[in-house]
Amino acid sequence: MLGNAVLARLLARAERARLSGSTRTIRESFKSHESAYWKQSLDERDHMHARMQAAKVTGAIELEWAKQGGDDRPLEAIVLRDLDKLSQYLGVPTVGTSVAKATGLLAPWKHGPRVMELLSNWGSLKQVRSLGPDSAADFVDALQVLDAVSGAKEDQVLRQLSVQLFRNSKRLEALCKHIDILTAEAFNSPARHWSEVFGSIGISKEPQPFLLAGIGELRLIGGAECPIVRPFLGVANSAIAGYQGEPEWLLTIENLTTFHQAARALGTDLKGVVIYTAGMPSPSWGKAYVRILSRLPSTCCVYHWGDHDEGGFRIAARIAQFAAQLGRSIKPWSMESNAWEDSGQMASKEQLGSMVRSAIKAGWQDLADELRPILLEQEGQPLLLPPTSLPKAFNVCDENCARRR
Repeated sequence: MLGNAVLARLLARAERARLSGSTRTIRESFKSHESAYWKQSLDERDHMHARMQAAKVTGAIELEWAKQGGDDRPLEAIVLRDLDKLSQYLGVPTVGTSVAKATGLLAPWKHGPRVMELLSNWGSLKQVRSLGPDSAADFVDALQVLDAVSGAKEDQVLRQLSVQLFRNSKRLEALCKHIDILTAEAFNSPARHWSEVFGSIGISKEPQPFLLAGIGELRLIGGAECPIVRPFLGVANSAIAGYQGEPEWLLTIENLTTFHQAARALGTDLKGVVIYTAGMPSPSWGKAYVRILSRLPSTCCVYHWGDHDEGGFRIAARIAQFAAQLGRSIKPWSMESNAWEDSGQMASKEQLGSMVRSAIKAGWQDLADELRPILLEQEGQPLLLPPTSLPKAFNVCDENCARRR
């Protein structure tokens, strides 16, 4: 209905004017015969006139009529008189009222930087990924989820946690966008896949074991020693206390299919360890990884191999953060794009920028400088393990091996 649309436009313009401090008169004119007003039937115009008269009685608007036409004279313009009264007439809260309500709901988390950014954007009439101040209650639930998983020793199972917190097994899944906004690298970061959003805070659809293959043995909580059997070993993240062995290299792998291929490919003559990250590593995975890393000899090279895309480089940056706790760095393995320009998809400028930023965070400045705008999943690359892909003349810790495919 045109009348409702016109009043909604007046309200929106008035909100912007209030924000900017403008005192200019806000009006909608229908004098032009190209106006939608003149495309209405007589009955539609009469209905619109009645709607405008009702709004005028509340003191929200003034009406300007044509001087000619008698009782059937047309409406020439609607002028805003009072923003708050128009808001009440339409049954729509003003932005100020909505933000004040949102501020009250989010008060327990007011010191969180993202919460203040949310309120600031809403107060400036800006939505965040199509979410306005009316979504504040959903952000409250999302913040409760973050509180619940903070410092947890074990990863949480998605639907079990949802029932515990909300008595609704699917409620948590509906909060993915909100949790993504609250935990993303930057406030305006592109949306991430649900598995990355939940994985980064320690939530999975089902329990995920810590999978690794190669030489050596794990030391478990309680003092038990567990050899890394072939083709691989799986234990709970929280069960790992340390590692014993003398590997020449350690390689983390993002995707499960590639991990299984690597586990089968490891021969008795290879002296390495391969670990599955389960996509975006959870906090409990990171603790187990650090415990293993802390027991590796200083001569052991530490690598990561993942998808050549935004998520893949974010995972690399996260693993680099875990390694940095011990003063160690990780090197990229098979993460160049030069050889894949004919097989991968083209990345957008924004995607490439995100990949470059994450590569720099991972400590891979040289690789970041040479990144091509190519997107390629790890499963689309040939399987290569560090020792088998190097000439015998190379030392496994040679800088060149970090960039070799």
